[in-house]
Amino acid sequence: MDNDFEERSSLESLLDYSQTLWRWLWLLLLVAILAGAVAYFISDQQPRVYQSSSQAIVNVVSRSDYYDPYTANYSSQRLAETYAQTMVTESLLQAVSEKLGYPVTGTVKATSVENSPIFTVTVTDSDPQKAADTANAVVAAFAEKVVRDQSSRFQELKSSLEVEIATLDEKLSEIYYELSLLEMKDREYQEALKRNAELENAGLEPVNVEKDPQDYVKKAELELIKSQYQSNRSSLFTNLQSIRLTEVQSATTISQLNQAVPVYDPIQPQPMKSAGLAALVGFMLAAGVVFTVAFLEDEIRDPSEITHRWGVPVIGIITNFGSDETPLITMSKPRLPVSEAFRSLRTNLQFSGIDSPLKTLLVTSPSPADGKSSVAANLATVLAQNDKNVVVVDGDMRRPTIHKIFKLSNRLGLSDYFLRAPEKMSGVVKKTPVNNLSIITSGSLPPNPSELLSSTKMRDVVTLLAKHFDMVILDSPPLLAVTDALVLTKIVDGVILVVDPKKTKRAGIRQAIEQLQRVDARLLGVVLNNIKIKRSSYYYNREYYYSKHYGKTGGDSSPEQVEASDESGTSQGRE
Repeated sequence: MDNDFEERSSLESLLDYSQTLWRWLWLLLLVAILAGAVAYFISDQQPRVYQSSSQAIVNVVSRSDYYDPYTANYSSQRLAETYAQTMVTESLLQAVSEKLGYPVTGTVKATSVENSPIFTVTVTDSDPQKAADTANAVVAAFAEKVVRDQSSRFQELKSSLEVEIATLDEKLSEIYYELSLLEMKDREYQEALKRNAELENAGLEPVNVEKDPQDYVKKAELELIKSQYQSNRSSLFTNLQSIRLTEVQSATTISQLNQAVPVYDPIQPQPMKSAGLAALVGFMLAAGVVFTVAFLEDEIRDPSEITHRWGVPVIGIITNFGSDETPLITMSKPRLPVSEAFRSLRTNLQFSGIDSPLKTLLVTSPSPADGKSSVAANLATVLAQNDKNVVVVDGDMRRPTIHKIFKLSNRLGLSDYFLRAPEKMSGVVKKTPVNNLSIITSGSLPPNPSELLSSTKMRDVVTLLAKHFDMVILDSPPLLAVTDALVLTKIVDGVILVVDPKKTKRAGIRQAIEQLQRVDARLLGVVLNNIKIKRSSYYYNREYYYSKHYGKTGGDSSPEQVEASDESGTSQGRE
């Protein structure tokens, strides 16, 4: 058989997690309820926050031959995204405050609608009316800002052209003035010629009249300059009109689609939502802690796990009965369920010895705190109560316990027998208050217990006892502490491994089983000890047990009353 851990199926792992979750469900629910209650209380104390929103659309007007409707719509979408990202500025909020007549106290947020020229302005405030008014004012102020920005973009060009046109108009005025002076001089010259003609007709001598030739040159120059200035002015005026037309044709406007209205249902706080989220988070965190603790504990919680992992049967489940106070529970209280558990263990051992005789039995454990000596003593007691002649040998020559359980002297015991002749067992085998049950204590603690237990004389001791008793039970030291138990496995018919799941974890159990399998020991099974049945998966129906065994005791005697009668009655238990 492979000694490594067997891979568990997903279903088995899921069931294991489910059992852990079910076992601690009360704690998880308690944490979830507390977290939800605290979150609800804290959330309910927070100030209410209200929200209002308004939508606006970006309109791009275009009558250009090179600007089709598709391009205009795409430009509107891009502008809507840009406006949503950049519109909320300090200057805009200042303008909104001036419109409202009071400072903006809420939070303003703008978002664009995907693949659409529409953007949404959302305002959160402690006053629902203020939230709605602020949202409407933001849209209006931004629409005015867009118009101002566009106007300022064309204004510089228009102003420049208008200045140039005005300059040309001034220069043309000067030219017109000079030309008018030249025309006046020309009229005066013509009138002078006319008067001379009249004087000649009258027989009078004409007046000498001459015209300055430079006037002709100057007039020609002025006419040329006037023509140039008029042409330039016409071109500038055409450009100015074109810019004005472009401004009108490419105008971008913001239109409000819907007015923001006050919404009197607060968006924050939401006590129920906060409580639900906190409860879920608390449940998950508590579950994480529970699973982490369960993983770190590395504890066997299901008896079937031992069989699944290592192929070793569980032949006994002994509940917690306070072995420190009443170690021989099967003698002092034979009618308790724990005493019945020892009798079940006895029956399972009898079935284990059907194919091959089982006269010598080794009781060991992985660690010192598993309670093997208590199990060995009580198992021997129920075997003796079944009319078997039983002897218990305390093979733990390091920390002997059997003499304490039976309250006997340890002055003379197994270690002292090694100094005697093989046939002389007098004084070593001691009687107990339990009929048919004898004890061989450990005796004086030797310096070399492993050598004594592995000697031929120890084998002779076990063989001799097997001839005179129906069952020989050896209590040995823990497997993981010393090698004494492994030495004794070679001289017995079978081994039972006592495990306290609270004290010995999976790794210790695995190592103990591997050691026994390595020396080819006949491991009959595992006995789970010190189990709290009400808190684990080892639970069995205690009420059924009482109704079955005490239903004919007469009257309405409770288990506690029967237990009290056991304490005052005989110390000899029977089935």
